[in-house]
Amino acid sequence: MKALDSLHFEKFAQKILNELKSDEELTLNFAGESTLFSRFSKAKIRQVTNLEQAFIDFNFIKGNKVISFNIPYQASELDFSLALKKLQQSREWISSLPDDPYLVRPVHYGITKEESLHVLPQNDEMITQVLDLASHVDLAGVFSSGDLARATINSKGQSHWFKTRNFYLDYSLYNEKQKAVKSLYAGNVFNSQVLKRNITDAEFKLNLMNRESKKIARGNYRVFLAPSAVNELVGTLSWGGVSMSAHKQGNGSLKDLWQQKKKLSPKFTLEEDFSLGLSPRFNEAGEVAPARLALIEQGEFKNFLVSSRTANEYKLESNFANEWESMRSPVIHTGDLKRDDILKELQTGLYISDLHYLNWSDRETARITGMTRYACFWVENGEIQSPIEDLRFDESYYSIFGECLERITDFSDMSPATGSYFQREVGGSQMPGVLLSEFKFTL
Repeated sequence: MKALDSLHFEKFAQKILNELKSDEELTLNFAGESTLFSRFSKAKIRQVTNLEQAFIDFNFIKGNKVISFNIPYQASELDFSLALKKLQQSREWISSLPDDPYLVRPVHYGITKEESLHVLPQNDEMITQVLDLASHVDLAGVFSSGDLARATINSKGQSHWFKTRNFYLDYSLYNEKQKAVKSLYAGNVFNSQVLKRNITDAEFKLNLMNRESKKIARGNYRVFLAPSAVNELVGTLSWGGVSMSAHKQGNGSLKDLWQQKKKLSPKFTLEEDFSLGLSPRFNEAGEVAPARLALIEQGEFKNFLVSSRTANEYKLESNFANEWESMRSPVIHTGDLKRDDILKELQTGLYISDLHYLNWSDRETARITGMTRYACFWVENGEIQSPIEDLRFDESYYSIFGECLERITDFSDMSPATGSYFQREVGGSQMPGVLLSEFKFTL
């Protein structure tokens, strides 16, 4: 796809930048993809879509005013004529806008080019392996594979380009009772043996779902949270938990950790690590974040995510977070709990594969609520006894990753972002599982 060629974008950007007047500034942000979406049901292909699309966002600045617009991008002459028309409209409209008091102006943040294009098998080959392994079960889900690109160029000479190639199989297995087990196999290296283990593990859990479900009374239980469940918990921290702006506005959830009134477990370290190759280090303004940034280190607060807009407003130093001050590539450090020892160490309690419907129940005390989902089990004496009926939990991060955190697994799962509204998302995480001495269920 021509639109995913960096040279095409650079030539287009320079052409439109040459149209600027001396008192005008412009930043162009590019997002493009070449993606296969294949939908499965009952382990058969039901829909195949090959999608190629790209868009460019423009931030036009004159004086202390800014206006934004967006165009589809096809790497053709039509792009320039449409962008020029939008630029002329922006000149007409911008005078009626108020000044932006915290305006982030274009700066030359250097020139970088990063392409993480691992060699993957052909899509047909990967899909065939999935269907062969799942031919005897009811598998429903989506397989997606392809290239994603992000870039930014501004009128000060800055230019950043990021391109990655990955895949994901986001699927569920169903039994005759229509009970489901959900799983994800994803990454940038396709390994047949890992795929087989993933599906075999899901099938093992599905067979356990044939047992009669156990109703668990509300209360506190010993719990193992699988990596997918931990991923949901950490994802919710991006809703103001690690945002400097949220904390300055009184909406932050880790105030007590920030003020050193509380600590988390010394076993717990959370950081942004862009070496995963799932997200570019540069943000919408082209600012390049540190390759690694500790947010919480051995239980102690280290850094908030601080955008330049927040830095302008509160007279702080920016660490070049994105506009939303959310985590783009979070990683929790692993521990020493081996996969084969999880049930033995859990002894009696709950094995939680997945969580959903998460939201804050009390931001100020970092309390979060949500529901168990899919294959969650009651365990006695280190052996799975039965699936459980869905439960609602209400627990504090200070408990989950603090006083109740006993062990962290020595392995972790990579989870690329699977969102695909309008376009496929970049980003993702790498999370281990955690063993907790206590976890509170309220319903």
